Amino acid sequence: MSRLAHSLNRLSRWLEMATVIPLVAAGATMVAVVLAATFYRYVLNAPISWSEELARYLMIWIGLVGASVTLRHGEHIRITAIRDRLPAPVRLLGDLVVAALIGWFLWIMTVEGWAAAERGARQVSPALRVSMMWPLLAVPVAGALMLAQHVIQTLLMLMGERAGAAQEPPTGGGTI
Repeated sequence: MSRLAHSLNRLSRWLEMATVIPLVAAGATMVAVVLAATFYRYVLNAPISWSEELARYLMIWIGLVGASVTLRHGEHIRITAIRDRLPAPVRLLGDLVVAALIGWFLWIMTVEGWAAAERGARQVSPALRVSMMWPLLAVPVAGALMLAQHVIQTLLMLMGERAGAAQEPPTGGGTI
């Protein structure tokens, strides 16, 4: 493995760990909030007004930001029926076109997500009474993390240093 590929793999692993640790904390918090809300509602007959909203926002963060972890491991769904029948050079060209389109989408997601979060800063959530910027920030944060992982995985694919690089482009995982 080349020195650059080793550095890219280390950066990718570091990004994954920096993502997974807060996601696990968010998941544990969501479970605790939902359990507490259930207990308060059905045992104490005193529902917590903000619990559902907090759990919803945490779920959004977990789902969106967690997508960068699945992207690193190539676990997003893809359809390969046509791709697998193409000659290797055409397949590589197609993989690069798809990778460029995904990168473009993630860039737009990040930029427009940031603009939406800035607009949302003037709004307040109904139950938690926090700026809507915080829930909306999940979109640009997820976009930036996915874009970083996507660029790293695409570079590794081009260098032939990605596990299964010949048959696994950074455009998805499970074959359909």
